[in-house]
Amino acid sequence: MPRSGHRLSIATRFSREARRFVDWADGSACADRLTAPLALRRVAQLYAQALELPQPWSENATVRPAELPVFLEARLNQVRLRAAAIPLQHYSEIFSPLVPPDPPVVGDLADDLVAIYRDIGLGLHLHERGRVDDALWQWGFGFQTQWGQHASSAIRALHCYLAQEDPSGLSSNE
Repeated sequence: MPRSGHRLSIATRFSREARRFVDWADGSACADRLTAPLALRRVAQLYAQALELPQPWSENATVRPAELPVFLEARLNQVRLRAAAIPLQHYSEIFSPLVPPDPPVVGDLADDLVAIYRDIGLGLHLHERGRVDDALWQWGFGFQTQWGQHASSAIRALHCYLAQEDPSGLSSNE
């Protein structure tokens, strides 16, 4: 498969998971309350799928910050409000485990979900307009520098919360 066809295939696969996450986070798919077990699954599935993304660099990407579309900007507050229904909101976080003396900071699950939504939603917007290389750049670069860190922090916090408060949330619902 030519390089561009391979990138298109990866972008199409990732866009499906991105769409599931975006529709879940903003309530487009279902207006049900957000729960910690489902938040863990959605964020973990998105993170796992992102591990399949190619390096974001491409000679075809414009590599300029894309403006957040107005409709996405308006949905960020909806994501934040929906995230407030999850019993876990704030958690202790080590900003960088690679810097041993780094003191703990407070993480915010709603901020994590909003940051992930912003970057994933913007990439999805680009992908749906046929700007595949720009979408891959947005998703991949954001994964390496922004939303991937928010996702890994959220996964850890949600896992710890569920292990302590609702261990059944860590098992399959099937």
